[in-house]
Amino acid sequence: MLAIAISYYWVIALIVFCVWFKTFWTDQTTAKNDIYSWMVLVIGASFWVVVIPFANLELVLKAYSIHH
Repeated sequence: MLAIAISYYWVIALIVFCVWFKTFWTDQTTAKNDIYSWMVLVIGASFWVVVIPFANLELVLKAYSIHH
């Protein structure tokens, strides 16, 4: 059971990495040869359980502040 949960975790992390990598690669303002950019990308995807809810909260708060 634990092996299945770990497998799902890493499958989702890989999906998150692929989506974020596409966004990262098409962003013209980000340096592609900067090691810190790659570290943030890999660490963020690895800790998607924590990063995604906070990123979502930030987007919701931005949308709320624009409309009010």
